[in-house]
Amino acid sequence: MYPVLFGLGFVGGFFSGLLGIGGGIIMVPLLLYLPPFFGMAPIPMKVVAGITAVQSFVGAASGAASHNRYGRIHLGLAVSVGVPMAMASLAASLASGFVSNEIMLIVFALMALAAALLMVLPLSEPESDQFLQHVQFNRATAIVIGLVVGTFAGVIGQGGAFLYIPALLYVLRVPTRITIGSSLAIGIASSAAVLLGRIGTDQVPWVWATVLVIGVVIGAQLGGVLSQYTPKLVLRRILAVVIIGSALRIWWDLL
Repeated sequence: MYPVLFGLGFVGGFFSGLLGIGGGIIMVPLLLYLPPFFGMAPIPMKVVAGITAVQSFVGAASGAASHNRYGRIHLGLAVSVGVPMAMASLAASLASGFVSNEIMLIVFALMALAAALLMVLPLSEPESDQFLQHVQFNRATAIVIGLVVGTFAGVIGQGGAFLYIPALLYVLRVPTRITIGSSLAIGIASSAAVLLGRIGTDQVPWVWATVLVIGVVIGAQLGGVLSQYTPKLVLRRILAVVIIGSALRIWWDLL
């Protein structure tokens, strides 16, 4: 099991650094469906949620460190979305112990579907990268996004980046590279709140989570460097494919 967890952590961490996601949108389907492929017993959704709560936090922190070196994190945006999101995530995570595996899967699928619908919309932005000081956004809308995404993210044990990244791009109209960098800073606060809730309700399998996190740290650094040299349109398309593919797989199993 340990080599499989390490490999999955590396994959999730790489996409975390590359696309600004905590990696849960990728990691949850991998942990749910790949272990049986290797002849192992399926991992229950509650155990998966505990593992990915740790993975999302570490992936966000490691990826943010990489993007911060390139000046891609907008502190005001991160605070406006991250603080209300963290509070909502903590409350929902503490209550998640009373939620069944089936409800968790349904919530995860609904969040992924909403994100997928946003990502198919057309988006235009200048070809050249914008400086942080030129980025403007509606603070009230940012707070609402944080509260809504944080509530659902807390239930399923995710940082929620796969939903708030499309919201930053299409609702707040934040440039792609700054969205990716800032989303990782947001993810630190939100995923920390989710993790605290999971720890407080004793839902984290620490040995498995630790093995997976080692792979996450290595993958996130590599993905963060590659992200700076990847065209913005390519980044958005990869993110769209990841979100839509995960949403389709979850919904296929539910239906």
